[in-house]
Amino acid sequence: MPANLPPTYYKLKHEHEAAKTDAERLVLLEEMLRIVPKHKGSEKVVADLRRRIARIKKGAAATGGKKGARKGYSEHIPKQGAGQIVLLGPPNGGKSQILAAFTKAKPAVSPTPYTTTAPLVGMLPYENIQFQLIDTPSLMPDFVSPTVLTLARNAELVLIVLSLASDELLDDLEMVLAVLDEAGIGEEKPLVVANQLDATDADARLDILSEFYGQSVQLYPISARTGAGKEDLLKALYGALDILRIYPKAPGKPIERDAPIVLPVGATVLDAATGLHKDFAEFRFARIWGPHWHDGQPVSRNDAVYDGDVVEFHL
Repeated sequence: MPANLPPTYYKLKHEHEAAKTDAERLVLLEEMLRIVPKHKGSEKVVADLRRRIARIKKGAAATGGKKGARKGYSEHIPKQGAGQIVLLGPPNGGKSQILAAFTKAKPAVSPTPYTTTAPLVGMLPYENIQFQLIDTPSLMPDFVSPTVLTLARNAELVLIVLSLASDELLDDLEMVLAVLDEAGIGEEKPLVVANQLDATDADARLDILSEFYGQSVQLYPISARTGAGKEDLLKALYGALDILRIYPKAPGKPIERDAPIVLPVGATVLDAATGLHKDFAEFRFARIWGPHWHDGQPVSRNDAVYDGDVVEFHL
């Protein structure tokens, strides 16, 4: 039997996610409990709310009611891998489905809206590097968690995730773009992922989306379920991050391309040395291999490096 939760419940749930203190969370949880329909289908929801309320009250009693005794999740997630990418979108767009399919993370994937209540991180492999993906609570026209916007501002890239199973995807995209614009998050950061390419009538919806937005956004249709479009998306992520891979070579050893140093486009030989280890910043000389060089050509500290270059440092 479905819980049939009212829309106000989900709004309160998002406010609860953004709350900074236990006092705020307690008020919101008690209001959520008050408005939840009491029947067989809502028993688990009611039980969960009561557990949360009891936990906060117990914590307040144990700390004497001191402010800030408990903390929610952090607005800062340390960056890992070759780039931090935040997934944004409306409810049921498929953000969690992408995180579950493309990484080893285990988010709750459900057709029920607002299943994701806190950011969740996974590492997405691409060739010999990894991207850091962050799933976030869904955006709504009348409520956006400040934490989600903070994560989006701090990330190198934003992926707007829409569902090709939804007839509202044009409105959904317009809403997300408006949220980003109002928050002052640059237009150069977002890419648009049209997920659920395997859904009924997905091709027709994709044609409509392309007609209205194909000239103004970078659009990548995929199916997280089947993997269709994944490789094109990964290549686009790599290109959008403006990074390059440099491969260190030990003197007298063969070239290996399995553990690159990831640097921003425009980096120098000195940047590559420092990225390898701070002690290499004082190298005596360096040699380089790559399409832009003669094999083993000596280079200076300030020479630019290019994607795929192999550099041999002599201390």
